[in-house]
Amino acid sequence: LTRMTEGLGNAPETDEEREMRSPRWIAPIVTWLASDEAAGVTGRIFEASGQTLAIAEGWHRGPSHAPVEDPTTLGPIVAELLKNARPNAGMNGQDGTWPQSAR
Repeated sequence: LTRMTEGLGNAPETDEEREMRSPRWIAPIVTWLASDEAAGVTGRIFEASGQTLAIAEGWHRGPSHAPVEDPTTLGPIVAELLKNARPNAGMNGQDGTWPQSAR
């Protein structure tokens, strides 16, 4: 739920739920991704909330870290998340660890 969608008939959020979706949890990773330090990070989907900073692994949540407010501290955190994340799947949806299907 965002400010843009809060009037669409959804149940009212608690202050805690609203805080988890606050832009303050998204802004640090967006700022870091726009920095020179993130130049080699491509093709990844990040999830940011008041509960976690995570890298998506296809349809699965990958490694995560506690939320971060200061984008200048994200370099080593994201490096560790990337190191522990599975590789993205190829265009065929496979990552090389699954047997190829018969043609």
